Amino acid sequence: MKIIQRLFIVCAISMAGIVSSGCGGDGSTLGPDGTPIVEGDPTDNDGNMGDSTAVTVTLAQLSADIFTPKCATAGCHSGNSPAQGMSLASASIAAAIIDVPSGQRASVKRIDPGNPDGSYLLQKIRGTGAGSQMPLGGAPLSAAEIQLIVDWVTVGAQP
Repeated sequence: MKIIQRLFIVCAISMAGIVSSGCGGDGSTLGPDGTPIVEGDPTDNDGNMGDSTAVTVTLAQLSADIFTPKCATAGCHSGNSPAQGMSLASASIAAAIIDVPSGQRASVKRIDPGNPDGSYLLQKIRGTGAGSQMPLGGAPLSAAEIQLIVDWVTVGAQP
């Protein structure tokens, strides 16, 4: 057999091995039920909704569970003269915080949709780089409460 024929056979065998091993896969593209995951499928490998899905927390929920009971209190962010002119009462919260410049640092928005780290309100409740941690005189928000606000801001801070 000539050298070129041998090289051709070796190449053909090598290619067959590569193709067959590539077709076997490692199972990483299979879902929990053994079926292939479709590209763009919103579920991740554990069958739950993946990171690409929108968070379902709403401003109404945040207002009812966090802002109204903890921030829109007498002498703080409620009434006719709320602190920093920012009412966190449910009726006016969206207009007071979303895409609105901070009263203390006008170059930073109170809530910058899609940018939780650049949102002044989150800096205040975290106590990072924005003076006194809020709520002033009250217990800080829990990590879970802060995360709900972060999630809401991350997906666009819809009113």
